[in-house]
Amino acid sequence: MPQAPLSVPAALLERCFAHGAQTYPEEGCGVLSGPLGSEAIDGYHPIANVLNRMHAEDPQRYPRTAANGYFMDPAELMRLEKSLAAEGRRVRVIFHTHVDVGAYFSAEDKTRALWAGEPLLPGVVYLVCGV
Repeated sequence: MPQAPLSVPAALLERCFAHGAQTYPEEGCGVLSGPLGSEAIDGYHPIANVLNRMHAEDPQRYPRTAANGYFMDPAELMRLEKSLAAEGRRVRVIFHTHVDVGAYFSAEDKTRALWAGEPLLPGVVYLVCGV
């Protein structure tokens, strides 16, 4: 049965867009969270985009920069996920911004959201904000 679309509160959407404006001209990223066993989304958590660092260390493997891509800081994301779990919460939405090209789920976004054709993070929704 298809899942009903999530409803992200306007105040959280505004924070996602504000984060994008703050990180401009680079992409911003983060997650929105909510309590386990609920459809509510009430937590906002920006996470550092470390793609410039990844690109500098290995441009072959990471050809994009933060100007046109994102890579959430893995250590920061792991700490957040542990903290959320301890509080009875979970990641509900992964958000990132697109700079000067509009809001759309790109082929790169889709590739990174899947593993062997299946969602890498089942139950997590992706949100793209154009800035």
